Amino acid sequence: MTSAHQETQAARAVAHSTLEEIERAIMQISWLAQRQFMQLLDEERFRITLPQFYTLIHLQQVGEECKMSDLADATHQSAASLTGVVDRLAEKQLVERTRHERDRRQVMVVVTARGIALISEIRQARRDQMQMALGQLSEQEIDTFMQILDQVLSGMVRVIERGEGGRIA
Repeated sequence: MTSAHQETQAARAVAHSTLEEIERAIMQISWLAQRQFMQLLDEERFRITLPQFYTLIHLQQVGEECKMSDLADATHQSAASLTGVVDRLAEKQLVERTRHERDRRQVMVVVTARGIALISEIRQARRDQMQMALGQLSEQEIDTFMQILDQVLSGMVRVIERGEGGRIA
């Protein structure tokens, strides 16, 4: 085996090891962030589940009444699951149910002022957590970190788009 060949193999091994470490770190950050967020939502002041949160977020983004069927599609939940989610949100007065004006069979859901306030509190609590997690970084390090994250996200979106186009996945 030539020296150049050995150097190429060594470089590949280092690159492979580095990619594995990056993948491990991303997976660990993702897992910890989700776990931390679920714990936050379960705190006494919030007491909602992840599907309930996503339902509230979608309703807030829509900004008006939403059909249950559209809400189920948007939040990737079955109609049966969503019914339970909306039931619990309605019990907490975070959403209201109404009937469609023209088609009384259609159930419509809208987020209440109380639901919007809760979303705002959760977002602030999450920002506070991120502030604590990133508190040891300088402003310049945070800017660099953001630039790197944006590049990684763009790369991940490209991979997904290629996969959906049938070229990679």
